[in-house]
Amino acid sequence: MLTGIKSLKIVKKTTDIDGSWLKDAGSDSAKVYFLIGSRNNTVWEFANLRAFMEDSTKPAPRKLILPLSWQGSGHVIYKGFLFFHNQATSNEIIKYNLQKRSVEDRMLLPGGAGRALVYQHSSSTYIDLAVDEHGLWAIHSGPGIQGHLVLTKIDPGTFGVEHSWDTPCRSQDAEASFLLCGVLYVVYSSGGQAPHRIMCTYDPLGTIREEDLPNLIFPRRPRSHSMIHYNPRDKQLYAWNEGNQIIYKVQTKRKLPL
Repeated sequence: MLTGIKSLKIVKKTTDIDGSWLKDAGSDSAKVYFLIGSRNNTVWEFANLRAFMEDSTKPAPRKLILPLSWQGSGHVIYKGFLFFHNQATSNEIIKYNLQKRSVEDRMLLPGGAGRALVYQHSSSTYIDLAVDEHGLWAIHSGPGIQGHLVLTKIDPGTFGVEHSWDTPCRSQDAEASFLLCGVLYVVYSSGGQAPHRIMCTYDPLGTIREEDLPNLIFPRRPRSHSMIHYNPRDKQLYAWNEGNQIIYKVQTKRKLPL
């Protein structure tokens, strides 16, 4: 379970308010992927973190043009595949093979997924995908739950839904979320210079109680995050805030049995 956000490193600065940057959460590949904007179809693949940080470093990034545009900044890369919300639909997720440069599969999230924004402070993300030690997840809205987030577990192989849970976490004042060891952590702020803090967690297995968690606050940033994604390979959070690509180091401890 998460016990603290212990440091901040600004890796790169751009002029783009929205976007996503990430590494493959299911392999030891050093490649870094850069997806600019909330609606686009161009992916930049850098050989490693140094090449991403220093524009003059060789080799130059590889440009990938997707056959479909993404929506929002909730994409993930897992075991050689880019998973993203298809901009032309409300609830379709695309599985794209980065090596073959082709669409491998596609699925529709059930219920009311994609009909409303996931987070109040994220103006373009309707489906937020996540990867942790347990695999692939989706965070989204749902029918008839009055602004609460729905958590859905996805089998990346069959590309089918394993299970969905209605969570107590509200989308109001939320800006981002991530999964870590099977637990959903939702980040909230009241906008402006207000602190960004985790104010709601949801554990489908019920092994973590919210009252047992410490006060989890992110280093102060000027705006809401466009994305925060956990990578279980290097145990770090990758974030985008005000055009800054950021790494947060985290502290964790083993969950205790109830």
